[in-house]
Amino acid sequence: MSIAKPALLFLLLAAVPCSGVQDKPDYSSIPRIDVHAHVGTIENMSQYMAVRKALHEKYREDLALWINVQSPLGPRGEGLPWLKEAEEKFQGRFLSCLTNHNISRGLKFSPEEIAEWMERGVVGYKIWVGVSTAIDHPANDPTLTKMEQLGFPGASVHIAQPYPTRWVMDPVKFWQAQHAWKAVLDRHPRLIVVNAHMLDFFNSDEQLDYLGYMLETYPNLNVDLAARFQQFHRMSREKLRDFIIKYSDRILFGTDISNVKPDAVGDIVERYHRCFQLAETDSMVQGGFFGRTETRGLALPREVLEKIYWRNAARIYPRVKEVFTKLGYVTG
Repeated sequence: MSIAKPALLFLLLAAVPCSGVQDKPDYSSIPRIDVHAHVGTIENMSQYMAVRKALHEKYREDLALWINVQSPLGPRGEGLPWLKEAEEKFQGRFLSCLTNHNISRGLKFSPEEIAEWMERGVVGYKIWVGVSTAIDHPANDPTLTKMEQLGFPGASVHIAQPYPTRWVMDPVKFWQAQHAWKAVLDRHPRLIVVNAHMLDFFNSDEQLDYLGYMLETYPNLNVDLAARFQQFHRMSREKLRDFIIKYSDRILFGTDISNVKPDAVGDIVERYHRCFQLAETDSMVQGGFFGRTETRGLALPREVLEKIYWRNAARIYPRVKEVFTKLGYVTG
């Protein structure tokens, strides 16, 4: 009997499920696309690739590519050699957008230039509006109409920025800017757009309700999570989790990353990892990409994570599926 007891004990222990890290789902095989990255120069791209390598080595997380919303591309083909060099060196891991930061006199790219840049491999038009009504100007309509026709997305469209802690200092101007954007969407219902920073309705449960109204009203409107992970704690966890699951077809992963320096690679790796932990686990996480407020993760389902991390981007942005296929990813 004394010999049998240890054997019996071993069998009983073996039958007990293990707890802890081993029980957590492994999402390392899911590729991730950062749709809101201020990449900049060719030299900066090398630092981003260093982040990709270090992130995979430390956490096995696959940061597959970036949508670059800060490029030197301009009218009349300005910046084309830069675009070609980036493509040759990095095999499409940096897909670039046209960029427009001052639209007080209208959008700087004509309808014809939109078509030309799309043909050259550009994947969207980043438009920074600010707290103004400038987007709702008749001079913009021909370019927006051409974008509708081509399926060329408004990538990282910033409305009512700079973003506030709760609201802008002047709420009247904030709502004027938002209503001007609604007027544009009403006139251009086929315009595909990714609004930056969750359209700036991401500070309270009530704002989530309004953002839900916008997503229900405009089926081609999408939003990115850039610079918003550190705000998860401002909303009730279950409401936020339910919201993201409900609208998982319309939400994209992004960070607002910029200017990665060689000595900051390790810090950037940790920032990305915190964002992934907030999305994937129910652990307490020390902040998002920016900020340090401890927040419990949402433990989103795998199918939701896949949509947010890459499937939505592959549907919205030209060339993503093409690049993924060349890089060896399965996009079925």
